Amino acid sequence: MKPIVFFLLAGAMLGCGREPRARLLLDGNHAPDVLTEQRRIAYPPSLGGNRFLNGWWPWLRDGTLVMSPPAPGARMRLEVVHLGGSPRRPRRLIIDLLEAAPDRTVRVLAAGRDLGAFPLTDPLEVPLPADLPLGRVPIDFEFDDVSRGVLAAGIQPILPAGTVALRKADVVQSGDSLVDFVRHVAGGETLEGAFDPPRSPHSGQSFELIVEREPDRPGRRFVWSGAASLRGDNRPRKISLPVGDAPGLVRVRLLAHGTGPAGRWARLRLTDGPAREPEPTAIAETGEIKPPKPPRLVIVYVMDALRADMVGSTAEHPGIAPTWDCLAREGVSFRRHRSVAPNTIPSTKALFTGRTFVTGGDSNLAPDEGTTLAERFRGAGYRTGLFSGNVYISPSFGTDRGFEHVAGDVLMDADAAGPDALNDNAARVQAAALDWLKKLPKGERAFLYLHTIHPHNPYAPPAPYRTMFTRDIPSSIDGSTATLMAVRKRYLSVDAADRERLRGLYRGSLAFNDAELGQFLKEVTAQAPPGEVLVVLTSDHGEELFDHSGVLHGYTLYEEMLNIPLVLWWPGRLAPRTVDEPTDTLDLRATLLDLCRLGRPDGDGRPILRGTPPRRGYVHLAAASSVIGGIYSAQAGKWKLIWAPRFGTEWGMGDGSGRTRDPEYLFDLEKDPGERINLAGDRSLEAAWLRSRLLAWIQKNRHQEPPRKQEPINAETERRLRALGYSNAK
Repeated sequence: MKPIVFFLLAGAMLGCGREPRARLLLDGNHAPDVLTEQRRIAYPPSLGGNRFLNGWWPWLRDGTLVMSPPAPGARMRLEVVHLGGSPRRPRRLIIDLLEAAPDRTVRVLAAGRDLGAFPLTDPLEVPLPADLPLGRVPIDFEFDDVSRGVLAAGIQPILPAGTVALRKADVVQSGDSLVDFVRHVAGGETLEGAFDPPRSPHSGQSFELIVEREPDRPGRRFVWSGAASLRGDNRPRKISLPVGDAPGLVRVRLLAHGTGPAGRWARLRLTDGPAREPEPTAIAETGEIKPPKPPRLVIVYVMDALRADMVGSTAEHPGIAPTWDCLAREGVSFRRHRSVAPNTIPSTKALFTGRTFVTGGDSNLAPDEGTTLAERFRGAGYRTGLFSGNVYISPSFGTDRGFEHVAGDVLMDADAAGPDALNDNAARVQAAALDWLKKLPKGERAFLYLHTIHPHNPYAPPAPYRTMFTRDIPSSIDGSTATLMAVRKRYLSVDAADRERLRGLYRGSLAFNDAELGQFLKEVTAQAPPGEVLVVLTSDHGEELFDHSGVLHGYTLYEEMLNIPLVLWWPGRLAPRTVDEPTDTLDLRATLLDLCRLGRPDGDGRPILRGTPPRRGYVHLAAASSVIGGIYSAQAGKWKLIWAPRFGTEWGMGDGSGRTRDPEYLFDLEKDPGERINLAGDRSLEAAWLRSRLLAWIQKNRHQEPPRKQEPINAETERRLRALGYSNAK
């Protein structure tokens, strides 16, 4: 049957006479950038004002923090706030060096403009141009000597810091300050609202609203000055400024100067233009053959730590997993599926509950954290069984909620960390699942969740898979958890051959699980016709295989950690096809509820089949919430932003061999798919918009998630966690 295509015609019929749609700038989903000038250059992970940004390597000398260049010729970046003012003010950047070296130099650039090379006197003084761009300005340094650390830095002179208060839909602003909003527009919108001037303004006060469609190219403006008010004109002013006909991004800037009482920007909003008759729009090609009833057996099969580039049509090394590849061809395969976390428990909690965990990512699944997937299936009359090799998915962490049967005997052994370990977890997990399934009454509906420790460490599959991809590699390194942890912590150095052998052992572990998967599905389909069985193949997160010098997972949000595979296989019910629309773990949960007719999907995901319209303005949000202090990312289109505050002076991503020390990362995934070039501090509207989305998401979810006390774990659970490489129960 040909794929079903739905068309949206209602918009054309209802377009005439509809009320214009208004979108408040203060909507809770976009964090405004509030800036004032500050004398001090703040250490990371500061988000506003003048701040150290990227490229610096922090270390302590006698308890004092020192920021140093990591290598000769490396570029370090500061970010300073410039609010203009009249007359324009030349300023100085003053840097307190650890040690002067007048015979050495540092080259300085401001907003890309080369200011020249300066001798390393202490303090180092760099004159800054008076015509710097408005707002955040990147200042780059290239030291020719890595021993020259920076103790502190500041700006002189500065404007006195104004104040900004956000009150529901209004911005109350006084003194020297800038508030930036960046939003997407379809074209034809109008910026509307009002400005209420100060009741008793000072003559030097001014307030300005600036509309920009490109950085540093002001378009339409609204201006109010205290001088006008002193002439008796102090009434509220209505604002109505067209933002342009082209789709794209618009920045709205609220700039205030001068001391005095506050003015109020009231209900600033983007209002749609006149209704235009849309063309009929295809919603989706679902490829679905309308099922007469939900599946009798639903099997969610998770291979732990499986990267998307190991299987299916996007595999870099085809043929490792022929069973998976066959199911991908016969089912619905998702090319751009992503996890919301880089480790097991927060990603699984998200799949079970439909929400991403910004904090508490290493804690139990609490009763108040939402109805679980298993509870939804059980409430609909399905028998529910849990078969997991990972102790994080077990009663020890509350992730068994909703499962009537839990196979505790298939958990990864606590002594599996050593060099003689044998990882055959997939065989044991599947045997337990088949045994339970065979004991169910004939025709019983069932939901099974299988979670195997493959290709997760230890990379120690049985023969012949242990040597399948390592025969010609001149290395004898083993893939045990103990060895991998030693590599991560830099206790054990590895060469190119060692790295290639570890990758080969990882592939061998996947190949073993894939072969076991083939046998498992033969057994399942012998008990139930394929049309009664819905199989979901996916992973919880990816794995680093020296992509960024590290191994294992949990401490970064690079693409190899978040890109995971997804296949829905339901012969005779879902026609084979490939989905290119971006999806994530939350969407998978909503899709399962929808396909299995379990009632209205809850949580933050949305169904991704059955005629759902393509998602506009999608932002993928993820959190390494098991890392103390957190690491967070937002990705939309080609741009990806990561904020890595962690705690204290431990900002950055990675652990041990994969450690980096930047508090923020911005990558252009089209030009730099390997995420090698950190563009943080880029002044584009795209970067500013993505930053506003990420920070608003963090603020909202941190507020909603009260700190939870981690329940104590028993000694056996602790040993099982260590066998999987989770030191300190992480």
